[in-house]
Amino acid sequence: MIEEPVIFLIILISSIIVKNTLSKELLGLFYPFILRLSYIGVIVHEFCHYVMNLVVGIKPTRIEIKWRDPQSRARSPHGAVYSKPRSFLQAFLICLAPLYICTWLIFLSLNIMINSNFNPIFRIIAGFFCVSLFLGAAPSAPDFNNIPRAFRDDPSHSLYQILLICASGMFLWMILIFTRISFMLDVFYYLSIISIYLMLKFSLLGISRLTQRLHINNFKRTPKLKFKKFTRRYYKPKKPPKLR
Repeated sequence: MIEEPVIFLIILISSIIVKNTLSKELLGLFYPFILRLSYIGVIVHEFCHYVMNLVVGIKPTRIEIKWRDPQSRARSPHGAVYSKPRSFLQAFLICLAPLYICTWLIFLSLNIMINSNFNPIFRIIAGFFCVSLFLGAAPSAPDFNNIPRAFRDDPSHSLYQILLICASGMFLWMILIFTRISFMLDVFYYLSIISIYLMLKFSLLGISRLTQRLHINNFKRTPKLKFKKFTRRYYKPKKPPKLR
């Protein structure tokens, strides 16, 4: 589990460096070919954003994938998914979705490429797909900007989510130490953290609603003395009809 975040960081830094250093002068005749591979990477990148939006409960308004820049009309593959995260955690997951999903797809493509049991054509396609995934793995600058923007919209709730994530990681660490359980795949660690996070979240929500309801009930229960048996009914005289 510790090695995987290091791999994510290496792919993130490498992808950013490669995308910023590739130029028409450097690549020469290979530049159009790399642009087309980058376009495939953009499609996968935006699809990862779109899927993660649906996973966290947000329906994007639209998705755009373009081959040319709308102003200069130069070849510049880019795209965007239009949505509005409602919390810090949603913005964080949506931002890093391409990095996480593309990293797994990169390793899958590498396994196909180096495995001699597959057809050579499939191995070549997997190699090109691996390059396009690497070019589209890193989140863009607007993706990263959504995280602090979501934090500023509601700092208290954002800190609450961060504390819950840290508490979920600590609970999982304690459970693994006492039970001596080890998962075969690292993805199960992340799924366990998500499960513990949801359990803590809904438990705290339940406790909060229960205490709020008890407080309201106690507030309504004001002591009142009732002497209906010993009092007579209040007499309210009727108004005389108006004379026309």
